[in-house]
Amino acid sequence: MKKTPLILLVDDTPQNIQVLGAILKNQGYSFALTTSGKETYQLLKKVTPDIILLDVMLPDEDGFSICDNLKKQEATADIPILFLTAKNETADKIQGFKVGAVDYITKPFEELEVIERVKNHLRAKLDRDQIKSYNNELEEIVDQRTNELLKKERETILAQFIQGVVHNIRGPISSALAASDLIRAMREDLNVKIDAGIEKSELKNHLSEVWEILELNNEVLKKMAGNLESMLRKSRTDRIQENDVYDLNEMIKQELEFLDVDLKFKNKVEKKIVLSDKKLAVFVALGDIAQVFENLIKNAMDAMFEKDNPCISIETGSTNGFHWFSVKDNGDGIPDSIIRKIFDPFFTTKPLKSDPDAINPTPIGTGIGLQFCKKTIESYNGKIEVEEGRSKGAKFTVYLPAFI
Repeated sequence: MKKTPLILLVDDTPQNIQVLGAILKNQGYSFALTTSGKETYQLLKKVTPDIILLDVMLPDEDGFSICDNLKKQEATADIPILFLTAKNETADKIQGFKVGAVDYITKPFEELEVIERVKNHLRAKLDRDQIKSYNNELEEIVDQRTNELLKKERETILAQFIQGVVHNIRGPISSALAASDLIRAMREDLNVKIDAGIEKSELKNHLSEVWEILELNNEVLKKMAGNLESMLRKSRTDRIQENDVYDLNEMIKQELEFLDVDLKFKNKVEKKIVLSDKKLAVFVALGDIAQVFENLIKNAMDAMFEKDNPCISIETGSTNGFHWFSVKDNGDGIPDSIIRKIFDPFFTTKPLKSDPDAINPTPIGTGIGLQFCKKTIESYNGKIEVEEGRSKGAKFTVYLPAFI
């Protein structure tokens, strides 16, 4: 059912009320009446009219002041306001436009003028409302799709690290199995020699060799257990979605322990770590901030892919009510031409997938990693900044409100 437009008439002159009321009623509009600024504010707390017809002169407050106040309030800012003014009051018309009115109706009132001006602005408001509705619907669709991709990005990052863990565990497992086979063979050989009457000194040498292999195997198994423990701890951390107080320094240390499971990160990337000597308490969900840190590390690793001496600098500190951490690489930096775009959804500098049959090659990444970081940090009233200018690498700094 089509909604009947509601017109609010703000006027304290009986003749104006009678004339305009009759015109609006004949057009089938619903209308409400207030005769002062105070009444107008009270009524607008209960109803939202489609248009306001506002007289300049009122007993307690002039129309310009009322209009200015309504335009400053979110609930009433979009309501079209038409001033009621005399034909020769040019100054009133100009002042009305300055405070946000969309039009004016001159006195004495001409019925056709009133009808056409009200119709035009009702139509324009309807169009704006429809566009706003379409925009809201589109934003919901985009947010839903972005959240799906953000979830996928999270899962992808964790999956990549887990793949690294599994890859690194394969080596220790193979070594442990090989050591077990070697010990088994040595035991069988030793049994034969014992049966043949091996001398005590030679027996000691053989036992010493077995002991060395057992010690080596023990170190291998410790490493494998450490890798598995890091992976499980990481899995638990990423599931922590309840806010609590955490020390930013400790969070960084835990994440670095997990990242060391990646042998390339551990052995081939120089790390310069300077952590604050103070406790940096923040009230966050640990899993969220851990994901942001990993994402920045992953981006830094990608940026240094072809570097002979990759180096990542990690620092923490405190300033102006915020605790912060930064991640800096020594890659080629970010060109000035794209630095403003890097936080845009789906913007990516990652290389294209190498598919010779693809008509439109797609990037390796989703282009939402930094967008995820930005949205996550802003959800805690924080901010993320990138050092501008293409210099020696890129530096990202994350600021979170200090918990006091």
